[in-house]
Amino acid sequence: MDPNLERLIAAASRSVEEARRAAYRDATRIGLLVEQISVLADLRQKEGDFRKAESLYREALQRALEPRKPDAELLTGILSLIAHLYDRWGRMDQAAEHYQKALDVAVRGGVADSDKVATIKNNLAMIFKQLRDYAKAEQYYNEALDLFLLSDGSHSARVASVYNNLGVLYYTNLDVENAQKMHEHALSIRQNLANDATDQADLSQTYINLSAVYKASGDFQKAETCVEHAKKIRAGMNGYHPQPRRAASLLMDKSL
Repeated sequence: MDPNLERLIAAASRSVEEARRAAYRDATRIGLLVEQISVLADLRQKEGDFRKAESLYREALQRALEPRKPDAELLTGILSLIAHLYDRWGRMDQAAEHYQKALDVAVRGGVADSDKVATIKNNLAMIFKQLRDYAKAEQYYNEALDLFLLSDGSHSARVASVYNNLGVLYYTNLDVENAQKMHEHALSIRQNLANDATDQADLSQTYINLSAVYKASGDFQKAETCVEHAKKIRAGMNGYHPQPRRAASLLMDKSL
């Protein structure tokens, strides 16, 4: 194991034990315990130990259910973390099941219009795409897009990511015309974001996706131009590679 990761796991394990003792003495500290458990579970995933991560998330879920009136936002978050774990584990059916449970809890708890729900819908759409249920994938992407447009406006990195994901979905389903529209929307937004809000890796990926779409439509000159833009961006990243996104964060589809 990477020595640095080993140190992080050891420190997180100590934090979890301390949080367990605090929550045993004071039930109002359960939220902190759940947070510490989630940190350790995320590290276990990085280690590749999905079973330990699953056990930790299950503990977090059980503790979050202990109060007489559980926190709906907290439960939604834990269920989405479990879903993301199953996604990384390759258990697509279980991932879809737990994302759906997270949405159900959010609706019952009155947090159905939150950013967290928009993220879950985007990620659930990716699962349905992998399961080849393209109609459900399109439905959830559009619902996620509507929520992000409502919360962020029409020009945000999250809106661009959902447009990108719709573009990949349409391309997969051989709808090149709509794929082009979605990727051009994503590119327009990403080109106009402030520097500190622009993920260069995502911008590069947008050009790569557009290149594939233009090539499929027979516009080879535009396809080549997009490839050149992507190469320049990646050359300017100086070997930087973005860290894996944390569980339950907004996922961007790069499967073109």
